[in-house]
Amino acid sequence: MEQILVACGDVAQLKKILSQLPKKTYKPIATKKGGGTAQKVANRQLALAIVHRELADDAAPELLQQLRAQSPDLPILLLTPDAPPSKGPFDNALRYPIPGPVLRNAIKKLASTESKGQDKDRWRAFYKEVKGRLKKAPKQSYYAILGVEDGAPHHRLVKAFDKLSMRYHPDRYSQYRGETWGKKLHEKVNALYKLMTEAYGVVGDRRMRKKYEDALADGELRLDPEDANPTDTGPRSIEELANTSKGRRFLQMAQTDLAKGDEASAIQNLQFALSMEPDNSAIKKRLQKLKKS
Repeated sequence: MEQILVACGDVAQLKKILSQLPKKTYKPIATKKGGGTAQKVANRQLALAIVHRELADDAAPELLQQLRAQSPDLPILLLTPDAPPSKGPFDNALRYPIPGPVLRNAIKKLASTESKGQDKDRWRAFYKEVKGRLKKAPKQSYYAILGVEDGAPHHRLVKAFDKLSMRYHPDRYSQYRGETWGKKLHEKVNALYKLMTEAYGVVGDRRMRKKYEDALADGELRLDPEDANPTDTGPRSIEELANTSKGRRFLQMAQTDLAKGDEASAIQNLQFALSMEPDNSAIKKRLQKLKKS
């Protein structure tokens, strides 16, 4: 069965939505909150997302934006207690509660081939976006590639890279490589993400950052390949410390926590990651370093 995200802050309404889903079709992932939900489902192949506007943490707008950013092709149905908006980061909006057949019909339409035209339009726009960023990159500094000002503080770099990873990580688009357009898209996204990773690896490392800023002062936008990819610096982002998909999922969450300044949650997710990979010395070192900070 395909997985479907259902987010609603009211437990009674959440149970009602779940009871109205098409039988034996979807495996629901239910949540009452929006904060952190997009990151938790980032590596899952969702067929659809249903988001009620009233969540327990009032984070429905953020959840909608994050879901659309990280999965441009994901059909999203917004449910509201009053008149539904006509535009936003969703594909359809309905006033809820509604009868089960009406909800199931809306789900069927979103998941059917009728929506493929809109999906293709979104993919074309995303492909154009990626190509545009790649075209600008040769004339940009590492800071500009990450979307921050030159000399931005470390916490801004972490937050920027985390946001970029949510949208441009190649793993999010690898399932489409069987299609001609999907193969081209994945190649472009992979090239862009490698460039972003190189930028973060340099300016996110204090020693490399000092070397880069000296070069930048001399008008050089890039370091030499050997300098930009040193063999002794290790992984450039927290998620790259993982050796398994389960460990990587918790490390992605830890990276997001650090971007938000929530070190306690980051430590907890690092501990979860370590429980998935108890022999991973790189995760152990990162956890010890964070605990001492």
